[in-house]
Amino acid sequence: MVVDDQGLILHSLATLLNSVEDFEVIGTAKNGVILLQLLEEKKPDVIIVDINMPKMSGIEVTKIIDGKMPWIKIIALSMYSHPQYIKEMLRNGAKGFLSKNCLAEELFAAIRLVFEGKTYLDKSCSEIITHNFSQTQPDVNTNLQLLTAREIEIIRVLADGMVTKEIATKLFISDKTVVRHKNNILKKLNLRNTAQLIKVAVEHGILIQ
Repeated sequence: MVVDDQGLILHSLATLLNSVEDFEVIGTAKNGVILLQLLEEKKPDVIIVDINMPKMSGIEVTKIIDGKMPWIKIIALSMYSHPQYIKEMLRNGAKGFLSKNCLAEELFAAIRLVFEGKTYLDKSCSEIITHNFSQTQPDVNTNLQLLTAREIEIIRVLADGMVTKEIATKLFISDKTVVRHKNNILKKLNLRNTAQLIKVAVEHGILIQ
């Protein structure tokens, strides 16, 4: 589904996505209120939503959907790549964030990755977040530099939703080694759990390969 309060953009996006063989736009909405009314009937896999809309912002609607239907993947598509917008969208459940200036091919790639359960931030958003956090959270930013290549690899497969045994199989290491790596990562970054780790990874662009 596509959600945008600007009719021309809404129609153009729907037409563009319907032209791709493996996509089907099953519904559109001009604001978050209409989107919520349609969700039970339409049951989309992915929603592309603008942030600044009348009646209900993209941030508000994302939070509601993530609470009620967390299996739906949400991608923010906005003209405004402000750090606070990006962080709020990700904090409330969005799995992707792209500028409306992005190329069509990048949008297609982001949809496919998010549908598979991964997270996608376009390059400009990743750079904005990294710069913003380097200014406001120097300790976290410095500690990230302590991570080894293997630890970064562990973070990325954790973000894909893999559990310990799956990670061990994928990386050809033991379950105990996976747990040790994970504990070391949490200790280096002063984090308590995997949820906090994935949030930091997203905000700092670690998931962008």
